[in-house]
Amino acid sequence: MDDRPPRRALAGALSRLERALRSPRARVAGAVLGLALVALLLLRLADLWGERPPDLDDANWPLLALALAATGVAMTCLALIWGPCLRSVGAEPPRGLTAAYYLGQLAKYLPGGGWQYLGRAALAARLGVPLRAAGASLAVETAAIVAGAALVAPLLLADDALGAAAAVVIVHTVAVGALAAWRRPRAGRATRALLARLAGAGASVRAAEAARAIGLFALAWLVFGLALWLTARALFDAPASEFLPMTGAFAIAWIAGFVAVIAPGGIGVREAVLVGLLGPRVGEAEAILLAAASRIAFTLVDLGGALAAVAVMRHLAPPAPNGTTPAG
Repeated sequence: MDDRPPRRALAGALSRLERALRSPRARVAGAVLGLALVALLLLRLADLWGERPPDLDDANWPLLALALAATGVAMTCLALIWGPCLRSVGAEPPRGLTAAYYLGQLAKYLPGGGWQYLGRAALAARLGVPLRAAGASLAVETAAIVAGAALVAPLLLADDALGAAAAVVIVHTVAVGALAAWRRPRAGRATRALLARLAGAGASVRAAEAARAIGLFALAWLVFGLALWLTARALFDAPASEFLPMTGAFAIAWIAGFVAVIAPGGIGVREAVLVGLLGPRVGEAEAILLAAASRIAFTLVDLGGALAAVAVMRHLAPPAPNGTTPAG
């Protein structure tokens, strides 16, 4: 059966949608929607503070500021890794991609799952990325970010020198084993076929860029762990030995929040898992305080990034239909 007419119809529909997303009306609508989501985020931040305000009387404020900065760096790392994910499906990252990431991420606070991916795909298309490639890159990103978190999760076991060594061995063994399997012709073809299926029918995934994204995500989780440990250090003087276990705990909690699509932004789920994993280590009250402070820090970063993104996206002119603007 010839499936070319349906494919042509789909290609035509995508082309019309891409032109609509790059139109002046889409720019105005996007700015209005972005501001509305910023307002929603402000309300969410007020709710978070009202539900469980962290006790900051004895907090180390310089360390809290450093923890907030580390959270911002970690989130920006995630935004920058979208570039390799786009390259893995043959698309060049456009100028303004980081702003599109932050603005699209606001949709994760809406009820239901996946809204942020729809928003990011639409914003990437507005910047000149073919809509199909934008969607495929997000599928690769999803697989890579979970794989990167899985590499870091064993660090939860690193509660002493022996545990740290065991965790490093586990992570190294898993990473080397996965890389060796990837390089085997049959396994490599199977992995690329799986990624291509995740990315969409007919997508061609560049294995090297996808593998690079996994490694970069693993490094980003280390930065997230640093931000969490700095927060704990500022609030209740957590020892340096807790850095690696907190990194592993955060990666596990993030995966749990990611899987729980009914919770906007993983709210509640991630915190519950963090408290469950870290409570026996630092004390339940301290773990609850840390989880609440971490969520507030992430919300502040999302808010600051979104405000900057609205301004950036409003001043980015849509590119010509025949190409994309290179990353700057």
